[in-house]
Amino acid sequence: MIRALRRLDPSGLTLDAVSERVRAYLKLRPDTVKQIVTTLTDPDSSDLLEPVGGGAAAEVVQEAAADGDMAPDPDESRGDEAAMLKWEPEPVTADGASSGGAAARRAPDVLAILVQIYGSKATFVNEFRKMLSEKLLASASHDTEKEVRNLELLKKRFGDAALSACEVMLTDVAESRRISRSIQQHFGGVSGGGEGATLIDATVVSRLCWPSLPTDTFTLPAGVKKEMARFEKQFAHIKAPRKLVWKPSLGTVTLDVTFPDGSVGDVQCKPLQATILLRFGAQQRWALADLASELGIATDVVRKNLSIWLNRGFISEVRDAGGGAVFEAATSLGAGDESRHDAGEDEDGDAVASLAEEQRIAEMKVYEQYVIGMLTNLESLPVQRIHNMLKMFVPASGGDRGYDCSEQELQRFLMHMVEEAKLEHSAGQYRIAGRH
Repeated sequence: MIRALRRLDPSGLTLDAVSERVRAYLKLRPDTVKQIVTTLTDPDSSDLLEPVGGGAAAEVVQEAAADGDMAPDPDESRGDEAAMLKWEPEPVTADGASSGGAAARRAPDVLAILVQIYGSKATFVNEFRKMLSEKLLASASHDTEKEVRNLELLKKRFGDAALSACEVMLTDVAESRRISRSIQQHFGGVSGGGEGATLIDATVVSRLCWPSLPTDTFTLPAGVKKEMARFEKQFAHIKAPRKLVWKPSLGTVTLDVTFPDGSVGDVQCKPLQATILLRFGAQQRWALADLASELGIATDVVRKNLSIWLNRGFISEVRDAGGGAVFEAATSLGAGDESRHDAGEDEDGDAVASLAEEQRIAEMKVYEQYVIGMLTNLESLPVQRIHNMLKMFVPASGGDRGYDCSEQELQRFLMHMVEEAKLEHSAGQYRIAGRH
């Protein structure tokens, strides 16, 4: 919108006339900063970070606007005498006090206008720091080339001092890669830790420079705890007197899952999800309450993290003699409940598929209020638009995957809401039931 209005009216008066209400609306939304920073770090739109009219001039305009002062003329800031000689006074309809004055209106700097919404660059720097933390901790490869590029672009606009903590974070990742390789060489590669444990590749962070990290804990397998203790001991030897404080809920685990009739390699998941699957390697059948007690976490957390294995067919949900839910490991690759096949029930495949579908719909319940909110404001939307808006409003964060459903899965969920009489579907458009 900013660029379109700039093209229609280079003086900036039209943009200035409509921007106040838009700013007020965006400032009230809790996800505005996240979406702006996400857009800035998107390769397709990172040109927003490139200074317009010279890096120094753009930064001066931005800082003055952010502080609420009268912004200097950008032509004067970069010493463009030819442009200064072409200066013309503002139209009599211009409000010189709004949006930082005439120079701010004429400046074609989109980022400066976005920063004006909050009046300070600190809000955006903190959000970038949080997003950078999530990306670095979720990456198993320690590849930071993209993040370094984004940081260098941001430094041109926000300054080195404001982003010094982010620079330390990237340094921590590079140092962690070096330390992990050193410890792996000391141990001679992958060790025989037992219970499926593999050699640990840890990211060691500087506590004061990173955002607050989750402190969720659960009972790890004995083999994994043994590997962590060995890694910690060797780390203390290399980096004395520093000590490690583990955050077991963070990071990524890569597993090779083996069945009697085949195997699936390089399965990536969260540490808690991997721990749950390892429990089924030691004991094939678990009641939900027993598994939660074994892991030391709540049953609803266990069920949520079981969904990845239910959807893949590695674990199936069955009923015990009393009708209670019991989970058991599949006996073959992609198989459902073996006992039902033995009983000769032809509809077993449909039952397993139906169970998985019900589980997926239960997982997607968290998006119901988002959908209701969209349709309350916009009345009716096609599935493609709802899908794109959910990807925008529910990004991955804090170790959570965010909205990662396919358009077909969303359509099934929306039709389920239609069946529940919460939505209506007509001519490819979804709307709230009873609202016309």
